[in-house]
Amino acid sequence: MKRRDFINLTAAGAAALALVGKPGSSRAFDMLLEDCRDLQRFDWFEAGPDGKLLLSDGVADEIIDFHTHIGLSFLATPHVDLGRRDEDPLTFFPVEGNPIDLSLYAADSFTEENAKTARKESVRQAYSIRGYASTHTPLNLLDMMDRTRVSKSVILAIDYPDGLSHNTKHYLKCSEMYDRLITFCSVHPHDAQVERKTLKFKEKGAVGMKLHPPNQLVRANNKKCMELTKMCGEIGLPCLFHSGHSPLSPQSLADYPAIKHFWEPVEKQPDTTFILAHGGMNMYKELIDLAVRHENVIIELSGQAPGPISEMIEAGLEDRMLFGSDWPYYVEALPLAKVLIGTEGKPEARKKILYDNGARLFEQMGVST
Repeated sequence: MKRRDFINLTAAGAAALALVGKPGSSRAFDMLLEDCRDLQRFDWFEAGPDGKLLLSDGVADEIIDFHTHIGLSFLATPHVDLGRRDEDPLTFFPVEGNPIDLSLYAADSFTEENAKTARKESVRQAYSIRGYASTHTPLNLLDMMDRTRVSKSVILAIDYPDGLSHNTKHYLKCSEMYDRLITFCSVHPHDAQVERKTLKFKEKGAVGMKLHPPNQLVRANNKKCMELTKMCGEIGLPCLFHSGHSPLSPQSLADYPAIKHFWEPVEKQPDTTFILAHGGMNMYKELIDLAVRHENVIIELSGQAPGPISEMIEAGLEDRMLFGSDWPYYVEALPLAKVLIGTEGKPEARKKILYDNGARLFEQMGVST
């Protein structure tokens, strides 16, 4: 797709240029990019000696990334090599050759061809160590972090019940080797040993719980899921949920991460911290309503667009918003650019989102910053 063909791809892209007129905004931004390399047009980024994106001086002294993964493994597939480093690790959203509309949720910019590749490579993890996932190693993540001044990243495991996967164990090994990577464990709510596994993972160093409703086929208000989140609240593990329907996910799964299913557990379990990832994607307005009414809700922003991020700040939620990249789905610079645009003219909110809020949450979890 040529840039001239992409200009009129969405009405949202044109509307996003109106950011220049919003309170606190000091400049206009062209939301339409050739690809991720084109982020260099913003003075927040520059090309390093190897041509890869770097965060420029003066943008942020330190950043905490609350949403990353290393390669996942399912069934009998071997785990990724914790000591492997690649010159060009493969992100699901390609660095080159995919136009971007920054005014949209990140996954909405996938071309049809690249979306097919991303789906194929995601499924491939279930039966093969080859392909994209083999490059999703901690050393490749740490290299990315160094380029964007990320001091610590939360790595989010996803597991299935009764021995179908063992990602949490591998992630905990990763955290032992690399102390900048902080593990959120994963226990499926329908696992026969849910309580034992949760307590064991916490003892081994996990500081939070990751739940993925569309992948694990369980809603937040499911009885077993609520039993798990209640226990997490009692033992001090915040629960980070995938929220909102991704355009890469089948429509048949759209109801699982709907915001309406979070109201019951959030209201009935005030001692549990619910971190809702991706800013609710297409359901961000419902998430804003939920978070405004309940202080035990924190919004993680990975992939969310500048407009919704600005709306969340205007709703008074800047103390409960976290930066996340969702690496290796995206290079960290892409979701970071969306946050920087959404916080233009709001330096205090930007600092809170990029570092302060995450550091405060880490302190509550006993993680040094």
